[in-house]
Amino acid sequence: MAIVQKFIEQRQIFEAAYEDDNWAPLAPYFHEEVVYEVINMPFHCRIEGRTVMIEGLKRSIERFDKLCVRAVGLGAKLYEEGNNVFVHGGIRFQRADAPVLESSLWEIATYRDGLIVRLMDIYDAGDKERFERWMTEWGDGPDPSYI
Repeated sequence: MAIVQKFIEQRQIFEAAYEDDNWAPLAPYFHEEVVYEVINMPFHCRIEGRTVMIEGLKRSIERFDKLCVRAVGLGAKLYEEGNNVFVHGGIRFQRADAPVLESSLWEIATYRDGLIVRLMDIYDAGDKERFERWMTEWGDGPDPSYI
């Protein structure tokens, strides 16, 4: 199976876990020593290890995403090059009377032996400042941090 197909399958499992809170099926897609990085956001981080990464994803989702109405994959473009899958797309959050918050990012998954060994979410220029303003004005309560 091409790694782009594995990536799409992993994303489908992730979205199912988002809905049903069963994160166990996600683990087999990641190497035990996976490194996950979020770049160009106030909640930037570097997480090492599959278990810690999945716990971090769950934490961020419970404390931010699920407190908003969320749309993902907006205008997404996906391609494979070497042992990497690249996705550029948008994400949108809305909460109560707050204005819509939109961000665009690159998600880059690097594979080794059929497993993701590195995953990076690199937000576009200007998104960090836009997110900080939104959180200052409308973000009372939500916490998007992973760790």
